Amino acid sequence: MSSPEMYRGWLIEARPVFCVQVWSAAGECTIPVHNAHTEEEALKLVKQWIDLQMVPEEPQPNPNDSFPSDFDFDDDIPF
Repeated sequence: MSSPEMYRGWLIEARPVFCVQVWSAAGECTIPVHNAHTEEEALKLVKQWIDLQMVPEEPQPNPNDSFPSDFDFDDDIPF
């Protein structure tokens, strides 16, 4: 990594970036890894990223679900 320098009002710095290609059922993806010092570390960070993609999100309410039958609308009226 180079030392930052000023150029025409811009702060610039050269940084090594590993580009890791991954393939899944969704297709091909290239992931730039900025924080790795070695190829092995870049692969480890991408594996961690893949693990995060596999964590299921919290279930979202289905917009087709009806309101519960015991829902009391009178409590929500501000007047």
